[in-house]
Amino acid sequence: MSAVHRLLARAALVALAGVLAVLGVPGRAVAHAYLASSSPSDGAVLDRAPDMLTLRLTEHVELSATRVDIVDGDGGRWAVTSLALRAPEAVTADSESPVEIVAGLPALPPNTYHISWHTLSSDDLHATSGTLVIGVQRVVGAARAVPGPVGPGPRESALRALGLLGLAVALGGVALALVLHRIGPDPALHRHLLRLSIVGGAVALVATPALLLVQVSTGRGAGGLLLRQATSGRWLMREAGLVALVAAALWARRGWRAGSGRAVIGLGVLGAGLTAAGTALLGHPVGGAPRTALTGGLHVLAAGAWAGSVLVAALALAPALRGGPDRSRQVRLVLRAFAILAVTCVVALTVTGLLLTEVQVSTVDGLLTTPYGLLLLAKVAAVAAAGALGLRTALRLRRPGALAVRGLLAEAVLLALALVLAGALAAAGPARGPKFPVASRVTAVPEVSGQVADLVDTVTIRPNRPGRNVVTIAVSNTRRPAPGPVTGVSLQLTGPDGTRKVHPVTRTQDGWTVTVDDIRSDGVWGVAVTVMREGLSPVTDAHRWPVPPAQSRATAAVVSAAPLRPVLNGLIGAVGVVVLVGLALLGRRRLRRPPAPAAPDPVQEEPVLAGSRST
Repeated sequence: MSAVHRLLARAALVALAGVLAVLGVPGRAVAHAYLASSSPSDGAVLDRAPDMLTLRLTEHVELSATRVDIVDGDGGRWAVTSLALRAPEAVTADSESPVEIVAGLPALPPNTYHISWHTLSSDDLHATSGTLVIGVQRVVGAARAVPGPVGPGPRESALRALGLLGLAVALGGVALALVLHRIGPDPALHRHLLRLSIVGGAVALVATPALLLVQVSTGRGAGGLLLRQATSGRWLMREAGLVALVAAALWARRGWRAGSGRAVIGLGVLGAGLTAAGTALLGHPVGGAPRTALTGGLHVLAAGAWAGSVLVAALALAPALRGGPDRSRQVRLVLRAFAILAVTCVVALTVTGLLLTEVQVSTVDGLLTTPYGLLLLAKVAAVAAAGALGLRTALRLRRPGALAVRGLLAEAVLLALALVLAGALAAAGPARGPKFPVASRVTAVPEVSGQVADLVDTVTIRPNRPGRNVVTIAVSNTRRPAPGPVTGVSLQLTGPDGTRKVHPVTRTQDGWTVTVDDIRSDGVWGVAVTVMREGLSPVTDAHRWPVPPAQSRATAAVVSAAPLRPVLNGLIGAVGVVVLVGLALLGRRRLRRPPAPAAPDPVQEEPVLAGSRST
């Protein structure tokens, strides 16, 4: 095995270890700062004006970027008297813990009021907004259905895409220059690859602060928020990593000196790692900073190494194929050596992409009906098409003849499109939130039965949703003849919060039936049936009854409300099986390969030749 193949094999093992480490790190499903509830609620009709408005959000937000606007039914504007954040526990500004926005309200006279609010989430600086309508001694309706994820903003999407393209070119240029240096010296091509890497790194360096300016350019206190974010660890981490990566490329472009090769590689690896982790932390979180940096960082590295190398190859290596047979042969060797790393990048990209998707997309509807989900599907399609073209190019590299440049250029265009879509994905709101609730915490059952003494009771509740329900109870006796006729049945409902209420049940043609309005929340309820019989003591049978959440029109399924995580976990397992089978086949092939003939040892040949001459 050549030196370059050994180097790439080590890189593949490091990437595989990173994937296994990602799978072993537990995470919490987090996403965007969504409105969980409010007090007063949307559409509330109040006898008197409230003193304050409380907005309960799923994640921490920036107070300096928060504003609340109030407009009454006559078009008059009212200003809040105070604005503060209240967290249930001591949390930092970058925490993903829930938080409350508390706004003091002025003395509002009887009227209808339209309340709009806007803020920025602390973790990714994405805008979050909403509207409420309340009535003070006036009848109003809700403002609108539960809002879904927001689409990407054009300026943020463009800057994120520009930063990803620059980072990919920086990574790809360094990777191909390293492969070229290991294969054989070509100073002109080596400098050209590193020049592209330096230009890509400079573009990414400029795109990052521009993105920060766009995100915090609105709202009061924007200057303080800008300063705090610019000096935070994640922004500095990305910028420091880019500086190290560009410095490594500049150092290598000046020429490799004895003993400096490892230092250049170390500086480049450090810069790539810091940049990838910082880029991941500037996007959507996936359950705490360590998991975000590990999962997202490995995803960024894999995407940058593959896409960037193909882009740089299309810009620098494809024109070099016209430089004669020797240059064409060297380019083919570089591309063949890179194929090993490309396969590893694709595997790491697939696994980490599935892990990121299961956190950011909660249901099938979230994947098929939101801007985030549609962008994700388009990105996957572009990556799959690029992978097919890359496989075709790799197979052609194993055959003699001219390499088809068009396939390489088409692969580069598709991967550039995938990076642009990735920038839009990072700017869009994830497909989660109140509109896409995760699958029911409880599973509905058609009926429940039990036996107490010599009686069997069967309970059915329809439609089994919070609100009005009809409870039907069937009672039968296991003894013949029955010891006494049933004279009455009562029902006791115990809510998840411990509240209880007893209802008498009426005999009908369908059994014992009662209509109740006490089931006001989902969860596991207690249902106790008490049966009275003539001449016998009452007997009671208790059951646990699960009530799923209500399905309003805002949250009703469009295609399917089934959770996406089980499907994604199955795909991760399938990828793992494919990788293990591939490694097993590769190992078996190496074992069957006959060993190369050993070269004669000149130290042992000399005495034999001397002896023959003396003879």
